[in-house]
Amino acid sequence: MKLKYNFVVNRVADKMVAVSVGDEAEKFGGFIKMNDVGAEIFELLKTDITLDEITEKMLEKHPEATKEEAAETVTDFVKQLTDAGIVA
Repeated sequence: MKLKYNFVVNRVADKMVAVSVGDEAEKFGGFIKMNDVGAEIFELLKTDITLDEITEKMLEKHPEATKEEAAETVTDFVKQLTDAGIVA
């Protein structure tokens, strides 16, 4: 799976936001607010990657989390992006 559009992720007013850029801005006219963990997952989705691979990378960055917690967080966030038509 991978993001359908080209996004830039930045911190704005203490929140992480993703904004579509270039020709993609016309296709997805808006922005996405997320927390820092969401931004980490979002960045990973810029390349073709599986849910399991994202979960493993999140566990490397956040060893305090259990595999179940990481998998649930990743699955929930990716589902929201999929439902919004952002992930292919």
